[in-house]
Amino acid sequence: MANSGSPGNPRQKDQMHPDDLRNLFIFFIAAALLYFAYDSFVLKPQTKAMAERAKAEQALAEAEGPKATMEQVAQIRDRAEVIAEGAPARISFDNGEIFGTIDLNGGRIDDVSLHKYYETLEKVNNVSVLSPRGSIGSRAVEYGWIPSEGIKAAPNGQTRWRVAGNQELKPGAPVTLFWQSPEGLRFERRIEIDERYMFTITQRVSNASGRSVTLHPYALLAQRGLPPGYQSMWISHEGPIGFIGEELFNDGYDTLRDDRKADMQASQGWLGFTDKYWLSALIPPQGQNVKYSFNYSGDRKDKENKGLYQADFLGDAVVLASGQTSEVTTHFFAGAKEVLVLKDYENALNIPQFDLAVDFGWFWFMTKPFFYAMHYLGLWVGNMGVAIILLTIILRGMTFPLTNISYKSFAKMKKVAPQVTALREKHGEDKQALQKELIAMYQKEEVNPMSGCFPILLQIPIFFALYKTFFVTIEIRHAPFFGWIEDLSAKDPTSIFNLFGLIPWDPPSFLVVGVWPCLMLLAMYVQKKLNPPPQDPIQRDIANYMPFLFAYIMSTFAAGLVVYWTFSALIGILQQIIIMKRLNVPVHLFGETEEEKALDKALDKGPALHPLAEMAEQEVEEALGLDEDAPKKEVSPPKPKKSKKKKK
Repeated sequence: MANSGSPGNPRQKDQMHPDDLRNLFIFFIAAALLYFAYDSFVLKPQTKAMAERAKAEQALAEAEGPKATMEQVAQIRDRAEVIAEGAPARISFDNGEIFGTIDLNGGRIDDVSLHKYYETLEKVNNVSVLSPRGSIGSRAVEYGWIPSEGIKAAPNGQTRWRVAGNQELKPGAPVTLFWQSPEGLRFERRIEIDERYMFTITQRVSNASGRSVTLHPYALLAQRGLPPGYQSMWISHEGPIGFIGEELFNDGYDTLRDDRKADMQASQGWLGFTDKYWLSALIPPQGQNVKYSFNYSGDRKDKENKGLYQADFLGDAVVLASGQTSEVTTHFFAGAKEVLVLKDYENALNIPQFDLAVDFGWFWFMTKPFFYAMHYLGLWVGNMGVAIILLTIILRGMTFPLTNISYKSFAKMKKVAPQVTALREKHGEDKQALQKELIAMYQKEEVNPMSGCFPILLQIPIFFALYKTFFVTIEIRHAPFFGWIEDLSAKDPTSIFNLFGLIPWDPPSFLVVGVWPCLMLLAMYVQKKLNPPPQDPIQRDIANYMPFLFAYIMSTFAAGLVVYWTFSALIGILQQIIIMKRLNVPVHLFGETEEEKALDKALDKGPALHPLAEMAEQEVEEALGLDEDAPKKEVSPPKPKKSKKKKK
């Protein structure tokens, strides 16, 4: 046998073939080249871009920080005074819906008021959505660029812009602001306005610096303290708001003040601040990688709320070689939260869920249809109060089958009231015998407690949904009805305690119980007279005092809601009277009949009973198979299963 280590055998043991050695060297060289290429052309640029973006985000967070604005806190002045002082450096705009000015110092949009909305019914001062820094309720929007390292100057909140061409902003007539940096960068800002509440801002930059530059476009909405008129009510959200990515952000001012900051990254969305009826919102370019942020600067325990709340976004980096030009287009909304207008913008500009700026709440599937019905009815009849009445009729018609069942059950219970009195007189203090006889009598007369109670309970969500609708929709605000009701969103201004104005005395707010709450009280009293008699003294006392308590509570609610409740009660009264007539049940609307007096005496003497509750419990047990009195079948234990053996 030949020796394996002889010179004639080229493949010796423990020795690499020359071709394999060459391939190994080629692999190491290729791997090294790929690594250095990836590191030089991919990893390092990404790391550098991330570092530059982190610096840009930090710079944006400090753009309107404490150093820039804290010195203004002690100099808060009247809004009109601040605007008049800087009038020479402002350009005006007016589109018939909003009007105001733009400050050339910083290029800020910080003065926006609404033409058709006023702070009070006297229509003296227009509602202001934005106010300049240093004024009461300051809120302003600012646009700019965050430069990369090496660029010494870029426009910010302190830049003095110049105007090129048109000196007044109107629909179809935009204005262009420009600023030239010492390094050869020309920044332009084209501002357009439509016929409603939307600004379009196009930021354009031209690079004549002789080198490549990187810039990050940004926009911020800064607000000093809490806005005037802030209510902080659970029924409606006011404060930071945005729809970012696929989620709605609606943390309150308190949460933002505690957390200091909230950051989100998304390719679509919008953000800003909302009041009860007004909205200021930044809309960045959709489909791009954008950093959305909310932050707070100031003392968390500041009871005077002088801190700075800020909503901002930072766009994708714009890399410009020398001689190149680039632009970024964004939008800014400042106006009233009119649902149909918000929906139009959502569709036209592809703004995701823009109508969520109106807080329709958990019952949105009810509040939205109620709003649309009320809105179009109001357009049809020309009066929102009449629209509420028509909406009441529609809702009562939709719930007619349920209320009809309830009222039939109530009428039957009213009809057997004399029998209840007779049974109480017969059994006296014997509670068990009386309870048994009452249940037997109700079953004989086919009185079903479930049919009488559940349909009424199902109408409670309707009431809450309407309350929410009347509270958050601007169409009700300052909408008049007839007579003394000049604002359906406010409480009835009259009071029974000064005879509705006949006595020259202004009662305190807790004694303002107006005409409409009194009409509602009358309707509820009549309804109580038509309802079946209570079964114990406590229920009777609650039924007697409930209309007064409810009317007093409702007197602080929006007059529109009281109008709804009153007309709903009136419709219910008519429906209940008709049913009682058909069943030959006597109708007594005022005073007490002899039968009612006898039942009251029997209630005072006899024991408290709840036969209807017991019947309802029995029905539930029977439905669930839990009735202990039902015959029970013996259940034999299951037979053991035989194991299956495989045949061999």
